[in-house]
Amino acid sequence: ETDLITFLDNIDENFTFLFVGHWLQGEFGQDRKNVGQTIKVFLETFKNKHNAPALILKTAVHNGSIMDHTEVLNKINSIKSTVKAKKLPNIYLIHGELEEEDMNHLYNHPKVKAMVNFTKGEGFGRPLLEFSLTKKPIITTNWSGHKDFLDEKFTTMLPGVMANVHPSAANQWLVQDAKWFTPDPGQVGFYMKDMFENYK
Repeated sequence: ETDLITFLDNIDENFTFLFVGHWLQGEFGQDRKNVGQTIKVFLETFKNKHNAPALILKTAVHNGSIMDHTEVLNKINSIKSTVKAKKLPNIYLIHGELEEEDMNHLYNHPKVKAMVNFTKGEGFGRPLLEFSLTKKPIITTNWSGHKDFLDEKFTTMLPGVMANVHPSAANQWLVQDAKWFTPDPGQVGFYMKDMFENYK
């Protein structure tokens, strides 16, 4: 028993989507790993639903500090405030670093049913590779390095378009003239709903 296992066991929902990755720089919908858009589409897809699934976010902006934790919560609450609904599905935050053993528990916990990663460009994508060993389904983008190793039998590859890196996300590695992948939010919501309703 670890604190993480106890936390997961005590989650009310029996079906959770998992996202693992840093919440990098960029305006809403423009961060490289698309965390903001992931939250928004999840909330819009499952708002006002009885027995809705939950979303577990294993993320941080900079580090595992209390200030960083507060920044992540503020970002989540800012997105929640844009969704008009009587009831929103739950989002659970796991913040900071975990031991490899705890990451293994997180990936394999029975309440974690699928991984979502709507990245604009991974290059490789270690969490996707690690999670693929569970043989649980993955919903991700149909572009970048993870296409080299993900098994199509367990993976839904989302359509989208190539678009310029947004100025708010550009830096010395992500130059503004470069292009990366932008998934269609409507398709993201459709496949999350389909995964939840037709999991078996």
